[in-house]
Amino acid sequence: MAAITLPEVFDLRQKLQSLEAKVNSEELSLFERCDLEDEILELKEKLGEFDRLKFSDDGECLHCSA
Repeated sequence: MAAITLPEVFDLRQKLQSLEAKVNSEELSLFERCDLEDEILELKEKLGEFDRLKFSDDGECLHCSA
């Protein structure tokens, strides 16, 4: 997986919040809800990968400026 940038992480988190709000609405059909839940899982996977890879082996944040 290619490294994602902090602005991309911010955008992914906003999109995730938006999708989670939509999936809880009563207006969606079962199939629409399933599609949104699949998209939510993909976003969570990307964000989780970022969280796992954000620190170097010596504990330094790879995205922080010194």
